[in-house]
Amino acid sequence: MTLQHIAIPADQWRIQDIAAVRDVLAEVGADPALARTWRGSVVLSFANVPDLHPFLNSSITAFLEKLYEEFPYLLYFLNPDRTTGGIDTYFAAIGAIVEDHSGVWVVWSDEVQVAYYQVLTAAAEFAVKRGDDWVAVVRGYEHRESIFDEIREDLVARGVIRT
Repeated sequence: MTLQHIAIPADQWRIQDIAAVRDVLAEVGADPALARTWRGSVVLSFANVPDLHPFLNSSITAFLEKLYEEFPYLLYFLNPDRTTGGIDTYFAAIGAIVEDHSGVWVVWSDEVQVAYYQVLTAAAEFAVKRGDDWVAVVRGYEHRESIFDEIREDLVARGVIRT
């Protein structure tokens, strides 16, 4: 798979201007065949971040929050490899990433778990609507078998897939 790097200049993330990312994802997402080729391939990079970890920067987290508001299925496009930061973009967007003396962490809670489940379900629904394999999308981020059953039930209830 070829990674699609989307560089976000500092003058855009500082003011939460998601227009460039929006334009790319809207264009790619509008074409089901193109969307499928981009699944799991996008890596976001933020230019000139003064912090050690970009997802601790409040302007970047606000940028990500805005991006997820517009694209709740963003995980469909992001590369799920932990080292590329795809999943961390979501946890940063909901304020669940913190730093302490031992490093940068996701603060897990029931609310974070529910939100994570919802964003995975949104990515799964987007996959189905693009003729793609929703299980592969979810499996990129989560390997618990129970989550597949839960998401399948939601997709059936929403009329996205049949039993």
